[in-house]
Amino acid sequence: MRALVWLVAAVLAGCAHPAPPAGPALAVRREVDAAEVAERARRHDLARLHYLRAIDQAHDAISVAYARHEYAETLVSWGEAPEARAQLELAVTASPADPSAWHDLGLLRHNAGDDPGAIAALARAEQLAPDDVRPRTALAALYWRGGDKASATREYRELLALDLPDRLRAKVEWAIAELAKP
Repeated sequence: MRALVWLVAAVLAGCAHPAPPAGPALAVRREVDAAEVAERARRHDLARLHYLRAIDQAHDAISVAYARHEYAETLVSWGEAPEARAQLELAVTASPADPSAWHDLGLLRHNAGDDPGAIAALARAEQLAPDDVRPRTALAALYWRGGDKASATREYRELLALDLPDRLRAKVEWAIAELAKP
């Protein structure tokens, strides 16, 4: 009987699919790490090369999203926002459940003048990470700036349901009070 149990277990184990990778591929992580070292040394040309190698070596969705998101963050610091936005568009295509990439894409879309696209990206980030204050804060400010006081107020009120530091809570309460003024 015991041999039968082992045989069944062995057959079932042989039929199992391998677990998906828990994170980006090792080669991709190494290239991104090398890019960050080069960036700290102000070797932007070398950093760019390593990021592009990381992207080239990314063959699964997690690795693609990771390499492109990391590259996009650096591109922003270099003042290359349009290319950063393009990288983030590809990152969210590869990994549509990454709230951080959606948030960052929303900010870049806004900075490019694409407020409807920014709202869509930030709303997706908020949907994926409802307890993250960043997309809610950005959405509230974007709605307010666009004159949609009702949506801004809704976002700020939803923020109050989260565990906020006292200082941020006070700013949210101030914003709600300001939005209530005629």
